[in-house]
Amino acid sequence: NAGGSSGSNTGVCGATNPKMYPFGCKFAWGIADPGGSLAGFAYVQFVSNWIESNISASGTMTNCNGCTWLKNSVANTNLIPAYYAYIIGFLAHANGIVDGNQSGSKKLSTDGAALIKANYNAIIDAYAWYAQKTAAAWPTKPLIWLLEGDFVQFTDSGQSSPMTYAEIGKLAADITCAIKSNMPNAVVAIDHSAWNADEVTNSYWGAMADVNYDMVWTTGVGNNKGFINGDANSSTYNAKTANYAYLYKLTGRTTLVDTSAGASAAGDSWSTASLADLNARISEGVVAANITGTLSGGLQSNINNLSGLSALPSCQ
Repeated sequence: NAGGSSGSNTGVCGATNPKMYPFGCKFAWGIADPGGSLAGFAYVQFVSNWIESNISASGTMTNCNGCTWLKNSVANTNLIPAYYAYIIGFLAHANGIVDGNQSGSKKLSTDGAALIKANYNAIIDAYAWYAQKTAAAWPTKPLIWLLEGDFVQFTDSGQSSPMTYAEIGKLAADITCAIKSNMPNAVVAIDHSAWNADEVTNSYWGAMADVNYDMVWTTGVGNNKGFINGDANSSTYNAKTANYAYLYKLTGRTTLVDTSAGASAAGDSWSTASLADLNARISEGVVAANITGTLSGGLQSNINNLSGLSALPSCQ
């Protein structure tokens, strides 16, 4: 069984000291895989790709497309890879359940929790299988697993069979253990949804307290006074919790931020932010920005011009 609790200090689920600085002690820049050669992207530190759309409706997989990507595209570079691990999401797609922002009779935002309950062991086994295959393809350098975007949605009262916070905490623990027991060099990041009400944020991350995860990941901007969303301010309903500093204090973990993808992709507010803005984000626990939307022609020069970034706090 690849799942299980991660309560011990060491063991199959890995050491409990979180690996919060997989890119070293300097702020890291990343991009979504643009397709083709990555040889021209030595000015960033990491590259991301989505897994795994070939999962069957029963939760089995025969191909590790991420492994092929690692061997064919990433291995001959100095880049650290990151998976957007959307195994539950793609399992849902295989079962006719679409994302919450798509049109369909069944959506992850209403039917995702029931899907998880009906396929719980298959989900854990799928993560274990994928981690095992990935470890064979990428055995030493770190690989970041960015788990299941909008993970908190499975507790929402709009679900046909909502999960409790305890249940979603156990799911996160079992997935994390499945990954780390099969891939010791894995770095696991859990998603934060910036629209959560204050009480949801506190309850959700409280449920993650015993999970052996390493980082937080979220989608947000770099230039709005520490607020994660670009339209937030001190009067916003969740202003207390929807900022990087609160997230850092609440979780005790560093944060990797992206600019979203697909229809929700935002512009790059990170490489275009002021040095003061970015140093403020670093002090709030942000250690990396993944520019996942359309790449601007000025990204490399923007990054090169930000040579005065602070070292990451508490990084050794």
